Amino acid sequence: MRFSVLLLVLFLLQPSVAIRAWADSPRVASPLAEVTSFETLLKLVADLSKSDFVPRAPIPKSLESLDYEQYREIQFRHEKAVWRNTRSPFWIETFHRGFVQRDRVSLFVVEAGASREIPFSTDNFHYGVPIAQPDTLADAGHAGIRIVGRFPETPDVQEILTFLGSSYFRGRSAATVYGASARGLAVDIGLPRDEEFPFFRAFWLPQPQAADTGQTVLALLDSETVCGAYEFELQPGAVETRIHVRCSLFFRRVPEKVGIAPLTSMWIWGDGLQGPPMDQRPAVHDSDGLLVRDGNGDWIWRAFSRQSYPSVSRIAAKQVTGFGVIQRNCDYDHFADSNAQYHKRPSLWIEPSQKLTAGSIELIELPGAHEGIDNIGAYWVPDQLPTLGEPMELDYTIRIFPGDLPQQSGVARATGFSVTRDADRIALKVTFTPDAMRQGLRQVGDDSLILDTSLVRGELISKTAKTTATGDCEVELVFRPSEESPVEIGITLMHGGKEISERFTYLCPDKQPTFMYPQVYTRKE
Repeated sequence: MRFSVLLLVLFLLQPSVAIRAWADSPRVASPLAEVTSFETLLKLVADLSKSDFVPRAPIPKSLESLDYEQYREIQFRHEKAVWRNTRSPFWIETFHRGFVQRDRVSLFVVEAGASREIPFSTDNFHYGVPIAQPDTLADAGHAGIRIVGRFPETPDVQEILTFLGSSYFRGRSAATVYGASARGLAVDIGLPRDEEFPFFRAFWLPQPQAADTGQTVLALLDSETVCGAYEFELQPGAVETRIHVRCSLFFRRVPEKVGIAPLTSMWIWGDGLQGPPMDQRPAVHDSDGLLVRDGNGDWIWRAFSRQSYPSVSRIAAKQVTGFGVIQRNCDYDHFADSNAQYHKRPSLWIEPSQKLTAGSIELIELPGAHEGIDNIGAYWVPDQLPTLGEPMELDYTIRIFPGDLPQQSGVARATGFSVTRDADRIALKVTFTPDAMRQGLRQVGDDSLILDTSLVRGELISKTAKTTATGDCEVELVFRPSEESPVEIGITLMHGGKEISERFTYLCPDKQPTFMYPQVYTRKE
């Protein structure tokens, strides 16, 4: 794409002026076309952060009015994928705007060191339903991108990674289906006011060589508060897929809170909460808990719960070396859902390149109307807020895999629990599964096991622990809520003065929560 003479002069003399001119009129030659690497993107973002934020481009009314089923009828024609007819190991497909997908993103590929824009075209889509005012579609624009390719040892071409909506993205390995997702950044999240959602304004994908096993994605993040340059290095795997993320954030204002490496998931019912009477599935969730590892090598497991109101919890852990949302229970019978395949939903684990020292992990649990809406959020909140004029540098890896984190096999883990309520007391039963320590626990014996427990807003009545014939350890806590609020519970198995399990934590509702479920959960078939 060529610059006009006037715009070229503006870009050379005043970069922020040129960027503003492009943003006000996308038909003007774009400085986005000059990006060919993370370094050139970094320069663009630094300049863009010095100019005022330009709001998202409006979506045509004919697309905004589509409902979910109508939007699903708009399908990308796979034969139109970028690089499909080349030796490239990965192809690019795009998402159409419509329904709740209102963002407009620019898409570029970098081939032989030069950037080339991929324009939107209605020829790339099959429209299963008639669109009102079809002439408005000609310049509708992309909503997001999908990367397809082959996993190792897998002959079929499959979806691997998608970017769609604000700064959301989600990936999978060959052993999983889509489930929990990640975000580029969270701004002013978990506060008593509306959250700000930064969004990816543009993407650049360098074309890989035929022998390459990974794909790089560059992205420009933008919002009223922040501009960011992102580099995602995707490495698909048969069992585990990895995405290395590095970014530089330039802030236009100092936010009240920043959420780093945010993860998003869904938990509607499961251990500790029964579903609606007409739905026979034992559990419905993408993840069943938040796992955190601190600098001492200790593990904290926070089993998800669902209050009847929004809940924000802070997990204090010094020098965090990793955290993630885990789908620990991968037994089909736990879900009994062959369509949703919750037993194949992936776990997402964040590994920072350096320990996260000054800050805390925050967990948001929302009531959630149904399983189609994410209601779980987890992220790192640094104590120190960003400084204007100084970039915030981030570097971490997202690991995507089925089941538990392999590195946690050396400690007993809470693999299931139940909650029973009587008139004035609650009984919590937790099963710890030792795995590698199974034989050791058999030799320990019940008498030498010590339960390190804590209750907040609760009065302990009794606690017991016993090992089973299979080597598991069953713990029961009976307690009485001391307030009309959830009871915070903590349990660790101890032996010989040492921790032999993760720290099980749970926010137990003082009363059985009640929810209004959509008709799809309550109707009689």
